[in-house]
Amino acid sequence: MPDETPTPETTPRDVAVARAEIRDDEAKRVIGMLAAGELPSRAAQWVADGIDDDAARELAAATGRTEEERVGLLERLAAAQGLGFPTAREARAHHGQSVIASMTASSAAGDSLSFSNSFSDTIEESVRDSISRLFPRRKK
Repeated sequence: MPDETPTPETTPRDVAVARAEIRDDEAKRVIGMLAAGELPSRAAQWVADGIDDDAARELAAATGRTEEERVGLLERLAAAQGLGFPTAREARAHHGQSVIASMTASSAAGDSLSFSNSFSDTIEESVRDSISRLFPRRKK
């Protein structure tokens, strides 16, 4: 019999947290800043949080689907939950407020250090990849 203990990724939280995350992701979708690759795992968490919606369940199982399909499911989920934006301007305003709130949160210093480290790691990886393509190792 499989272990039914929730994993940290799907430990239920308050449904309001899930709704706020869906709204944030919808704002990012509208303004073109959404990382669609993370949507299935995020949707699995939203379902665990109590979001009872066909689009959320479908999105949670969408790991093999295209980015466009995942984004379309998010749009459908946000609309069904009443979390959409009537205009791109309102989505930008919401996203801006979220960014400012995250910058002034008590965890902001650690968050910015983490972001900085991940950004430097990405740049380093890109530089190493470029160098290895420009100067391939010689076979002995």
